[in-house]
Amino acid sequence: MLSRPQASGTATEQQVEAAEKRVGEVLEQLEDATHGEVSKIALEDVVDTNPRTGRPEVQKQVDITVQTKPERKWVR
Repeated sequence: MLSRPQASGTATEQQVEAAEKRVGEVLEQLEDATHGEVSKIALEDVVDTNPRTGRPEVQKQVDITVQTKPERKWVR
């Protein structure tokens, strides 16, 4: 796990670890469902329209790249 500096109003180390565990579980489910391997994860800022206000706002978006796992064929 990465060490994170603490600032007032930020998540505690326990909250960060719990979030990392949840993300890991989701990625494992994705790999199982696609029979692939997650090769890249990126957090990006995107501009989207807020459905409540109708105004544009910057939101976070996760970009996940999955690669096909090579099939292993054992030689006898």
